[in-house]
Amino acid sequence: MEALGIKEFYPIWKKYRPVILKLMVDAIDGAPQSYKLSKHEFTDANSRKSSTYTFKVITENTRNLKPTKASIVGSDFIAMLQQSGTAVELMQVHQFTFAMDNQFNFSVSAEPLETEEEAPAEETE
Repeated sequence: MEALGIKEFYPIWKKYRPVILKLMVDAIDGAPQSYKLSKHEFTDANSRKSSTYTFKVITENTRNLKPTKASIVGSDFIAMLQQSGTAVELMQVHQFTFAMDNQFNFSVSAEPLETEEEAPAEETE
């Protein structure tokens, strides 16, 4: 796993993938979503004494995702997202903001992406 840049937190994110995908879909339909993650899962997986668990990721395109803070937790989260066909499809039509605070509260919000073809187009709603 190390060869792909995947570290110790990837299995945790993979376990939470169904929940995260549901949060993404629900965020598209309206309000930002949040979910309390288990602190012990992250602290047990951590091989370093001091780590930053907080991170924020804003998707602008699916190819170049990076956490806003240097965080292995955030990098492993991105690796999990990129392995999910459903997540990639959702990120192609919406901009998502993912964040986790130091209380392990994970949040997701979504906004429709404006593509250059659609920007001046008429509204269909």
